[in-house]
Amino acid sequence: MNRKENKQDKIAVVTGGSSGIGAVLVKRLAYYGYKVICVSRSAPEESEECDFFSCDLSIPERAEETAQAILAKYGKIDLLVNNAGLGVSGATELIPQESIRYVMEVDYFAPLLFTRALLPAMPRNSKIVMIGSACALFALPYRGVYCSAKAALNMLAFSLRMELKKSGITVTTVCPGDIRSRFTRSRLKYTQSNARYGDSVLAAQEKIDNREHKRMKVQSAGKKIARIAVKKKGALYIVGAKYKFLYFLSKIFPQSWMIGATNAMFNPKK
Repeated sequence: MNRKENKQDKIAVVTGGSSGIGAVLVKRLAYYGYKVICVSRSAPEESEECDFFSCDLSIPERAEETAQAILAKYGKIDLLVNNAGLGVSGATELIPQESIRYVMEVDYFAPLLFTRALLPAMPRNSKIVMIGSACALFALPYRGVYCSAKAALNMLAFSLRMELKKSGITVTTVCPGDIRSRFTRSRLKYTQSNARYGDSVLAAQEKIDNREHKRMKVQSAGKKIARIAVKKKGALYIVGAKYKFLYFLSKIFPQSWMIGATNAMFNPKK
């Protein structure tokens, strides 16, 4: 692949870079001239694009060990993209507690701990990018655990942005909408119900699954996110025209209206 720009041997770390958005980011950042480090549980299909570090980021000790191994080998990090994530759906009351904790480990604690571990090696003008989700901006029924994990990640990014401003380190969060990738199929799905919820849990799940053909193509979304990671320095970016419009509406209408609208869209009655 021809490199578009010479970034003078700048180093980029991408978590969850073996598939989906992460795999596209690895390729695009290499295209932009970065030396890319991929951190994930499984090796990427095209490993020549990056230096692969195997790690289950849900285990804090392994995340710390991997961060230290990266620092020992490279010494500095110019761009950190916390992309690894895991979805979960189901009635919040009925999702097993261990699954809730696991999702929070992957979606919130892993990027928090990994960022803390790599920050000492990040010089002025370096950048941290948190890959969030449109679910961080709009609450959805039966997605409460995932929405809250990504909302927490947004707040972490905003706080870090303020804390690191004097150090010249930029922190950006990117919230993509629906993307056609393995992420959707890998989501933890709990369709258990009771008299309180009836068939609405399964109906909401089916509605989400049936939208697969309407999702953004992963290549297109990944390229947009890579451009944001390399070129832009704003606090929040939304990928997907529909979600940009919904975010605009959320600034105009009261929260109760937005909750009612998303409930009607994703909590169908059967």
